[in-house]
Amino acid sequence: MICTVTVFILTAITYYIFDYLLRRLKVGGYHNRHVLVTGCDSGFGQRTVIKLDNLGFKVFAGCLTEDGKKYLSQNCSKSVVPFLLDVRSNESIQSALDLVKQHLPENTGLWGLVNNAGILVTMAPTELCTKSEYLTSMDVNLFGLIEMTRLFLPLIRKCQGRIINTSSWAGRLACLAPVYVLSKYGVEAYSDILRREMYTTGTKVCIVEPGGFTTPISSGEKILESVQKAYDQASEDIQSVYKVFVKNFFKRILVVQGSSNLDLVVDTYIHGLTSRFPRTRYTPGNDSKFLYIPISYLPTCLADWILKYNLK
Repeated sequence: MICTVTVFILTAITYYIFDYLLRRLKVGGYHNRHVLVTGCDSGFGQRTVIKLDNLGFKVFAGCLTEDGKKYLSQNCSKSVVPFLLDVRSNESIQSALDLVKQHLPENTGLWGLVNNAGILVTMAPTELCTKSEYLTSMDVNLFGLIEMTRLFLPLIRKCQGRIINTSSWAGRLACLAPVYVLSKYGVEAYSDILRREMYTTGTKVCIVEPGGFTTPISSGEKILESVQKAYDQASEDIQSVYKVFVKNFFKRILVVQGSSNLDLVVDTYIHGLTSRFPRTRYTPGNDSKFLYIPISYLPTCLADWILKYNLK
């Protein structure tokens, strides 16, 4: 028995050492590689562009607003090409493709696509959410990601590049925020399918599943406003059902804050783009790594038992 345990421990240690060393191997030649990042107005996207620029990459930075575009123009080198991009618009995505092709050297592909753009429409419970809110969330978080990938895939495949798709712990564990969760489950499914389709091409697909982080799209004030709005629009009968829930939800949001260390997520993007052997999944944030993702592996009845207290 002791021998078996010892062998298991030694095997586990050997595996983790080998995995650690393998993931540290880099591709090199950053100055000849081109990467496109979406959602670069602030947060993860903006920081990713700045880090890639410092590493020497040529970066196409898709921004939704003129302010975002202007900030990157003023704070990055000439290797960064900021441009306006709305992933909800097929015309905008096609324009982005045309722009990238114009800037790429002849017979050169796109090394990386970081699908970072995302929104959090509301965290209201299912009965208070409307069809239009689901569609708004899907349009950015899922359909925009899919269309970006579809159109840029030939360029990425040309140099056996990388696709980094931003999901969430909420794409692995369905709990609260149904509008957001459904879109992220879609990202997980799409990314798994795409990764398996790309096996024979050398193109790698990575999924990033962050925990809670404090970013402009997830500010407590916006979340509270969205839930209050959904509650106010409901009938009195429905309000009576969710009165206690909304009250407790407000208290919790005011107390619980996400991590402010955005580099935990940004560094996974960078690793996915620079490692010779990137991971299939990244789980930045202690809540994602040690709480939500582990719960997702539990039997359904046990996961439900744990989560029902969270829902209360």
